[in-house]
Amino acid sequence: MDGETGRSGDEQGTENRIMEKKATKKTFLSAQARANVIKFCEILDDLPINFIFKLNKVSKGFNGSWKKTDLNGATAWQKGHRILFNSSLYPVRKEVFQAIEKEGYPLREIHFQDMKPKIDSPLTKERLKELYYRQKKSLREIGRQYGCSRQSIWLLMEKYGLKRRTASKALRIAVRQNKIPLIRPKR
Repeated sequence: MDGETGRSGDEQGTENRIMEKKATKKTFLSAQARANVIKFCEILDDLPINFIFKLNKVSKGFNGSWKKTDLNGATAWQKGHRILFNSSLYPVRKEVFQAIEKEGYPLREIHFQDMKPKIDSPLTKERLKELYYRQKKSLREIGRQYGCSRQSIWLLMEKYGLKRRTASKALRIAVRQNKIPLIRPKR
């Protein structure tokens, strides 16, 4: 027992490990968020100078036509007397991307070629049930078959109201199908 906290060494160690895990997760998330902002800024940097896009029905202060300008070597966006840098537009990135595409700039073809395409052929609820429940295929296998990501299949299952397997059931199926080797403890 620790005299100050009234906790045993095991309790203190467990609490420290939990706090370390949370700090690591927070660091990863903030690093990922920074990477997303950087990618967004790079995309806006690639647009030609004097490019104009219009935002409508966005949060106050963002509505209107924005023109790309150069401000001491940095990309800036000007609307009247107001000037914003790329990262200032990040909170409304979805609307910015839509407005840029509306202006005819092929954003998806240039910057997102590596993204998985949407499902090529229609995957009906019945066909998805057949593949997932009866044939016991994984989301990844179904996604490969239909030329999309496992996340797309997961969203489709959600849309159709289909329940996914638990992690333990998925693991048992994968072991039975020899996708994952079963390692037994030595005796």
